Amino acid sequence: MRLVKAEVMRELDAEATRRFHIPSIILMENAGLSVVQAIEQHYWSGGPDGRRALILAGPGNNGGDGLVVGRQLFNRGAGVEIILTAPPDSYRGDAAVNLQIVTAAGIPHWVLDTGSPGRLAESLQAADLVVDALFGTGFRGLPPEPVASLINMVNETGKPVLAVDLPSGTEADTGKTAGACIRANLTVTLGLPKLGLYLDPGAGYAGEVVVGDISFPPGLLGSNNPIAGQDSFYLIDAMLVNEYLPPRQPTDHKGSYGHAVVIGGALGYTGAIALAGNAALRSGAGLVTAVAPASSHPILAVKLTEVMTRPAPESSGRGFARNSYSVLREQLGRATALAVGPGLGQDPETAIFLDELLQEIGVPAVIDADALNLLARDKKLLTDPAMAAKRRDWVLTPHPGEMARLLDTGIDAIQADRIGAARKASQLWGATVVLKGAHTVVASPDGRVLINATGNPGLATGGTGDVLTGLIAGLLAQGLAPVKAAAAGVFAHGRAADRLAAARGMAGLVAGDLLGELPLVFKEIWGR
Repeated sequence: MRLVKAEVMRELDAEATRRFHIPSIILMENAGLSVVQAIEQHYWSGGPDGRRALILAGPGNNGGDGLVVGRQLFNRGAGVEIILTAPPDSYRGDAAVNLQIVTAAGIPHWVLDTGSPGRLAESLQAADLVVDALFGTGFRGLPPEPVASLINMVNETGKPVLAVDLPSGTEADTGKTAGACIRANLTVTLGLPKLGLYLDPGAGYAGEVVVGDISFPPGLLGSNNPIAGQDSFYLIDAMLVNEYLPPRQPTDHKGSYGHAVVIGGALGYTGAIALAGNAALRSGAGLVTAVAPASSHPILAVKLTEVMTRPAPESSGRGFARNSYSVLREQLGRATALAVGPGLGQDPETAIFLDELLQEIGVPAVIDADALNLLARDKKLLTDPAMAAKRRDWVLTPHPGEMARLLDTGIDAIQADRIGAARKASQLWGATVVLKGAHTVVASPDGRVLINATGNPGLATGGTGDVLTGLIAGLLAQGLAPVKAAAAGVFAHGRAADRLAAARGMAGLVAGDLLGELPLVFKEIWGR
């Protein structure tokens, strides 16, 4: 699903009127009706009759949407009260027209001021549902008083809150919330979802997000419309992943689904490579081989049953010896994808092995963990023009600390602009980049950015990143393009954690728990 910034949404609205002759007030009416539909589906399944709604309506178009919601609920039998946050003569355009209709219909409404906290408290107490239509996509900075106090009072009541388009106090493009912000249970985002709904901290205020149809003509959103193509932001959802995953035919065999080779597991870290290997199998790969230094190999062989194992020459530091690639060349030649990094270690000879490996391999590769740390020390392979063709087949999966080292900056700078950091790295290196963390960002060298909404704090435990590495490698082995394998991998990884959290809770979830859940996730996505 496509995500948009505020400016693109405004241009699409204007284009709907200019090119398709849809009056803006019709778009506002459709927006309000879509919110009413969401209220009936999520809160008032028996209908609005006898329910009480408190509408918070600012003077802009977002407030106009809220006025439509209030009128439509009133017409359906609900008790409606509307709080305006500016004098009536401050409302302009379509919002002013809808305020005139509300007034003529006799729907109760009043203007918020600094002297009305008692009346506000009574109104909140009487409401079954609060509809937030205070600020729209043009909001920036801090909510002014007395609106900031209103927002805080709404949050303190614990009443169900539905936000129109996005929670008031959230910036549409960045998800930033500098001051008071509505904490919604449900957000009905209009036309197309806004980018800030999937970026922290705004994502934490939005609750469940649904898209409200405002009847944009299909031609408005077509790929041949230059406005529709301005932003290349997408939400990774089950529908998208379903399109990416390869079909399975009755005549297929294990050779049909590729051979992933995972490399790592220095002594003391065999768990990392075992998790990655098993995850590659759980992705649907036909064959998986795990390669570890010689002294780790017996331990790894005991841990793994379905995954094949191979020993590699070992350095004096118990890492990979510098001649490991030449010894492993034949084994690696049978791979259709590679993962390197989980438990790899940072022994000096391992760095030499990694350098040769990445220069010589001819298959897609996932690069994670210690492999990233070694690249951060010597970035020549990331910037050498002679490596550009190989890097197009790489998927780098840093967490914020690793990304900070790779870009020579601080973690705070990475977290302050996760999309910017991932996009910069992807275009600088010409590789697909997966910036892990809450709302993992996948950036493609072509400028596309995909944001993942699955996952939860249960993933904040050792080894879950190794599962993701193996999962992406297994999907690469099956022939998915790097950005598709990355997107499908992060979605399935997070969805597995969400299923486990729903069934067993987040605390105590361990990386190995994800493995058994992954086939159920893929069944859920495929529908079979």
